[in-house]
Amino acid sequence: MKPDIADIADIEKYISVSARIDTSDIDWNQARESGLTDDEKFVLTYFSDVESQTIRYLRMLLQMKIAFKPSVTAFLTTWNYEEFFHGYELARLMAVCGSPLEQDRIEKVTHKARFNEWLEAAFAPLLSRIFSNQFPAVYLSFGAIQEMTTLRGYEHLRRYTRNPVLKILCDRIAKQERRHFAWYFNHARELLMESSGARLLARKLLEFNWVPVGAGIKSPEEVKRLFSILFPAESARKIVREIDDKMGTLPGLEGIKLMEPYFEKAGAL
Repeated sequence: MKPDIADIADIEKYISVSARIDTSDIDWNQARESGLTDDEKFVLTYFSDVESQTIRYLRMLLQMKIAFKPSVTAFLTTWNYEEFFHGYELARLMAVCGSPLEQDRIEKVTHKARFNEWLEAAFAPLLSRIFSNQFPAVYLSFGAIQEMTTLRGYEHLRRYTRNPVLKILCDRIAKQERRHFAWYFNHARELLMESSGARLLARKLLEFNWVPVGAGIKSPEEVKRLFSILFPAESARKIVREIDDKMGTLPGLEGIKLMEPYFEKAGAL
């Protein structure tokens, strides 16, 4: 597919801002001296595991009709590149602080995939072929809520940690996650506006199969623990309502509730 002028501009924009997060100015000795709390080790392991699975979602996205658009391919390529190094630098921090992840960690995490993850892997390619014009909006809507949740997680971790290097990493990762969220959210909105079928399908599938980021490879107890660490009681309900309200501004998703009922059921609110 030959890119048009708008596509070329988008491609240039993505390339110009995309980069591995810069750690050249970091004093890793400071990280070692400050150390990590048990909760921080849990959160960083969780985050690193999630970031390492990005390649799986990229493979699904590349099977969809939307991936043939050059600007979309450009974004997905840079997105995967940046997410890989998020996980890499978090794992590096853990190793510096005396808690290295296993060498075969990615393989172990993949094998722990839960039912909804297998369901998604099995049916997403099929649905993307059957509803080739509508399904991209669904998947981008899923991506938007996951990116926003991830962004808020890094922001809150940065606020509470006493490790100066972790603060820097969270700040730099959050900057990229903010851009990732904006891309998913804005493109989902465009596609949802174009199709009533996409709006209906997105709402039904989000309500049927959405779970918080990482829940496909983590146990419900691990998801609840992560949420409780990152969002203490006084801010938990505020954050879930903020995310639900933001998703509810997308066409066809008005009033949708995803985060709040999930964490109420889990006893985290």
